[in-house]
Amino acid sequence: MGAKKQRAEKRATQRRRWVWLLVYALLGCGIAAAAAYGYRELYPLEQRCPPQNDRFHEHCTEGRKHYQIEIDWSCLGRKRAKLMQMALGVQDAGDVKGVGWVPSWLTQENADIVRQSPCINRLSPDTACRHCAPTPKPLNATSAGADDSESGAM
Repeated sequence: MGAKKQRAEKRATQRRRWVWLLVYALLGCGIAAAAAYGYRELYPLEQRCPPQNDRFHEHCTEGRKHYQIEIDWSCLGRKRAKLMQMALGVQDAGDVKGVGWVPSWLTQENADIVRQSPCINRLSPDTACRHCAPTPKPLNATSAGADDSESGAM
């Protein structure tokens, strides 16, 4: 009887080991899947577009991608920095100095040109649109023009 009991205990111990091995393997697979899903949420392969009521939604549907441009403003100089601010649509920040980040929607061709431009330290794609500032669409040009003509008549 003692030998049967020992063999039964040995089988039960082996079974418990296999069960725990299976549990750890499934847990490891679950953690790996969650990590992969989280990574794809942060760094998607395709550009995520802003909502349809956003000003830049058309840029996204046209095939442009959102980038973060790291610019050395001091390298550009005062006049070229002003021109670059106007070209990128940056709010008037006065005299900018040092290195700064600017978000921009660019086509692939324009991104290649900007990447090789002087005073551009880095051009990082933002496919998750984490740095997209919500910008409402402007009023229609026809209604804005009608409002301007009415205010000019007074």
